[in-house]
Amino acid sequence: MSLESSTVSSSLEAIRGELSRAKLSTSTLNFIVWIDDAARRDWVLERAAMLHEKHPSLMLVFDHTGTHAGEATVTTAPRGAQETFAIQGERVDVDVSGAGAESVVGYVSALCSPSVPTVMWWTGFAESSREIFYALLPFVQTLVFDSSGGARDESALCKLVGFHREHPDVVLHDLAWMRLLPWQDMIAAFFDGDPDLLAEVYTIRKLHIASGSDSEAFYLAGWLASRLGWKATGRNAFTDGRGETVAFERKREGEMRRVQSICLDSETSWYHGEVTDDPGVVRVWVEGQHAREPRLFPLKAIDNASLLERAVLEPGNDELFETALRSAGTLIGG
Repeated sequence: MSLESSTVSSSLEAIRGELSRAKLSTSTLNFIVWIDDAARRDWVLERAAMLHEKHPSLMLVFDHTGTHAGEATVTTAPRGAQETFAIQGERVDVDVSGAGAESVVGYVSALCSPSVPTVMWWTGFAESSREIFYALLPFVQTLVFDSSGGARDESALCKLVGFHREHPDVVLHDLAWMRLLPWQDMIAAFFDGDPDLLAEVYTIRKLHIASGSDSEAFYLAGWLASRLGWKATGRNAFTDGRGETVAFERKREGEMRRVQSICLDSETSWYHGEVTDDPGVVRVWVEGQHAREPRLFPLKAIDNASLLERAVLEPGNDELFETALRSAGTLIGG
């Protein structure tokens, strides 16, 4: 079905006027997207649009970059007299670069239906947006972040750790965590079915992870800890089930938002996994007493649009993620 778009002023009255011209539509959710990073604006909009096209919703894009100052774009099904019903929902892109928290809340109150869930994808961590973020929080059932979306360091993850401590009941999803599923599957597949290797995982003394962004390293370490019965006990340190210390070392290396390599040092051997020249394949090998010849493991391909869809539609809290997030906070020292 074709769509009809019109550009009007960013006033609430102008936006509601355009929406009133559209025929009755159906939405499964309110999808709020916040953008305050001009460099990532197009990337975010492309993936948000893919989700919106697949799942009828009111998509409300708050553009804080100033790219289209003072404007709003309203996109709906055709508004001709012959149109009676639409199934794809509506989209409103509105410039809020000069708006305060009260104005942004006004858009949400007036445009979002209270009868369907509201999901917010908050794509920026600018301190100047903090007041607006907390003003919108009461309207939102699920929050989606990407702590490695625009930063290689741990700064965004630190903010996410702090937010979760303050608001533990908010349903929270981080795309940086969700990107790790292929690595989790690969590591499990490597150790499964080999009793010698399975016994070894309980004698690990050091964990090394190299990744293009810090979030993935902290999350993968937290996931391993939850699987092996470790507890994060301080900055870059775990304690295993026997009370022994497991040191954590990380290095920023490779493509942003990707794990490059992992190494587990046990009392007898070294277990390596490293991305090959093909970014979709990991070479795994063991040195030491339990040496194994190199093997190749394919990483399941997961695109960012699919991750976003899963984050938006997945109901309730993810306990494994929350455990990894708490571990990350301890490892960071926050």
